[in-house]
Amino acid sequence: MQAMELESLLLCRDPDTLRIFRRALGDLGIGVEVATVAESALERLDRNKFDAVIVDCDDVAGGAEVVTGIQQSPSSKRAIVIALINGGTNMRTAFEMGAHFALDKPVTLERAMRSLRAAHGFMVTEQRRYFRHAVDSTASLSFGAVKELACKLTNISDAGMAVALSEQISPGWAAEVRFKLPGVPETLEVKGEFAWSDGKGNAGIRFICVPIDSKKWLGKWLAEHLEAAATTPASGKASGRRSLAI
Repeated sequence: MQAMELESLLLCRDPDTLRIFRRALGDLGIGVEVATVAESALERLDRNKFDAVIVDCDDVAGGAEVVTGIQQSPSSKRAIVIALINGGTNMRTAFEMGAHFALDKPVTLERAMRSLRAAHGFMVTEQRRYFRHAVDSTASLSFGAVKELACKLTNISDAGMAVALSEQISPGWAAEVRFKLPGVPETLEVKGEFAWSDGKGNAGIRFICVPIDSKKWLGKWLAEHLEAAATTPASGKASGRRSLAI
């Protein structure tokens, strides 16, 4: 399995600010993609998941619209947002637009590192919540008139799981699930609802209620596998740092 890597999107045109954030993000092992125009940033938000988005609100045309648009991004709406402001936008406005941090320009390396370190813990926590770990196991589903339907469990996170089954599923159906995880001695139980189905037997279940014992075992199992993933070298990567620009 590939090592996990936090990813960021940096919308900025200023060479000094780009240099500072590239260094700061690299020192924290956070991958970075650089966009220099708002349209490119919005396209990337539509198709990729980012753990952090850093936006120059005042010196890039449309920067403020990118900050407000992050909350509508299908995959990055939970990203930590850092707004860079330079007179046109004040801190209060930046926070109202959805930023979690706001930095006045010019930005120093020390201030960039301080903000990124403060954001790092939130990014890791959010990544853990939505990190899907592949698993080869079985589950038993009960929904509607169907009781104890055996199916294959294909991946799981703190927030949900994916299963493969033969029944046709409609999103929104409530489901009760009993399943085993490799190395866990207990059978875990959760209540959830079907969030999606591809019509080919694959479906996703969003957790709604996880009993304390099941939550404890699931959290422990995910933490162990998350740590293993984070320390496994990624195939085809020379390091954990990446920088792309358009």
